[in-house]
Amino acid sequence: MKKRLQNMMIQQRISYSFIIFFTVFAVCVIIGLRGIYKDQMYEKLIQGRNYEDNLIVQQIGMLSTNLNSCCNSVIVNLNNTTGLKKNNSLYPDLYDSAAKQTILNIIENSFLMFPDVSQIAVLYSNGDLYQKDRNRSYICSDGNDDLIHQFDSMGISTTGQWYYSLQMESAFSEFSLHYVKTLRDVKENTDIGYVILELDEQNIYDIYRNKNSSEDVEFYLLDYNQMMISSDDRDAMNNIKAISAYDSQLDYSKNIIRKLDEKISDTGNYYTSEYQVNDLWNLVSVLDVKSMLSDVNNITIVIISISLVLLMIFYMLTIMIARHIAGPISALSEHMRKFTKSLPEKLPDIDTHNEEGVLISSFNQMVDMNQQLFEDITNEKKEKRQLELALLQAQIKPHFLYNTLDTIFCLNSMKRHADASRMIKLLAGYYRLVLNKGLDWVWLDQELDALQKYLDIQTVRYQDSLSYSIAMPEELSALHIPKLTLQPLVENAIYHGIKPRNGKGHILITGELEEEWAYIRVIDDGIGLTKEKFALILSGEQRETDSESFGLKNVSERLKIFYGEGTCIQLEDTPLGTSIVLCINLKRGEEHEL
Repeated sequence: MKKRLQNMMIQQRISYSFIIFFTVFAVCVIIGLRGIYKDQMYEKLIQGRNYEDNLIVQQIGMLSTNLNSCCNSVIVNLNNTTGLKKNNSLYPDLYDSAAKQTILNIIENSFLMFPDVSQIAVLYSNGDLYQKDRNRSYICSDGNDDLIHQFDSMGISTTGQWYYSLQMESAFSEFSLHYVKTLRDVKENTDIGYVILELDEQNIYDIYRNKNSSEDVEFYLLDYNQMMISSDDRDAMNNIKAISAYDSQLDYSKNIIRKLDEKISDTGNYYTSEYQVNDLWNLVSVLDVKSMLSDVNNITIVIISISLVLLMIFYMLTIMIARHIAGPISALSEHMRKFTKSLPEKLPDIDTHNEEGVLISSFNQMVDMNQQLFEDITNEKKEKRQLELALLQAQIKPHFLYNTLDTIFCLNSMKRHADASRMIKLLAGYYRLVLNKGLDWVWLDQELDALQKYLDIQTVRYQDSLSYSIAMPEELSALHIPKLTLQPLVENAIYHGIKPRNGKGHILITGELEEEWAYIRVIDDGIGLTKEKFALILSGEQRETDSESFGLKNVSERLKIFYGEGTCIQLEDTPLGTSIVLCINLKRGEEHEL
């Protein structure tokens, strides 16, 4: 990090130093303001939540008290009404019209006093049931022993118990919530049945839904056994209602509460309040603090946005100041950077004697010295290059001339004067093209013309073992290449591919153009060349022994002198013989043209 800072420009150092300082300051301010605002928001949120919860608790408490009072009223009226029981019986006669009407009247009067109750039923232990709802419809039946056994197994006492999915027909909401309490005969001091009140759970649900102003609060109304009486978790309420057995309902309700406690303790994003509505009910309020405090995040975003705007304004001012102070030095540095791969140009002289003037004056002196050194080195390289080319080309030309003259002599000795004359004409045409008025670069069609004369001469020498063909695309005819580029490859194919074969062979010269690259191939059907040996030859680890061959390594070195890294010689896979491809980068060829 320290090294990176040292490598920065002066303007960048000044600008980045300001950015770091301002950013640290802004972050500290944002964190401080966010913490203060969050604490205030949290306090106001909890106060508002407690106020609304207390209103809900009061209203639910009134509803619970009314239900309990309604149940007690029915029990008291049944105990105080004379003439219900005859013949010292503990139970009224179901078929006694007067007794039945008296019980139904007691129920009807309770509806008038307690409008929240939707249905009231009196179930005696002998199985007789007197049931009436707010719509004035009633049912009186006997033989309800299963319901008696159900209540007995629940252990219902005079305290009362809430129960879902009671096996009783309901004309109201699908959430039929029943409050069951033991009916005790005061005179006989014995339990003679049960009083059952039905409450539409929607009445409770509407209380905290109407009073609550936020969607981020969950309510759970529980009785003293932790049975869930009501909740805005409607899926859980449906699941409880679908369970028939009370114990299973209670277990499911406790499981819901346990999972709620785990979620609250694991995340820490919830504020929980528990209120005792009465002796039977507790209301649990769960507030999603994280969601409710989302406004804090919005305020934080606004503060960050303002800080970013201020940062940009001050950053621009800092750049202007830094540019005024360090601009001349940066301009000199940028000017020098432009010429990392070429000679730098001089800067205009300025009439100042400060640091800027000293730097520019020294830089201009350095430019003059570099230009003189570059000219000297360039001249030396050019002379060296010309000497290397002359040496390499001198190696190419003599052996071919000697062999051709020897062939002409043999033809004359054999009285084949026509062939000898043709050979002399081919040789003269070949050297006319090769010499090229002393120029080192030729067009590809000129190179191919000289190569064709060379191959015609070689065909005469090896008439029983050599044939050739040239198939070069028209678009490559105007390619500018160094002269004698292809002859060494053809020479290599003759002396190292076809000649050792001891049979007739064929040489194919072809090429193609792909974007900035030209590919020229020399293919023979000789004995072939392995990639391992090819690599050893190019690296110089293995020498070619045939004195007539110029050698692949020398060809590679010669081309590098002309092209630098803009060329390559590769050995391609071929099922028979050898295929050597010459890759030439056209742009690099232009750069290295003499």
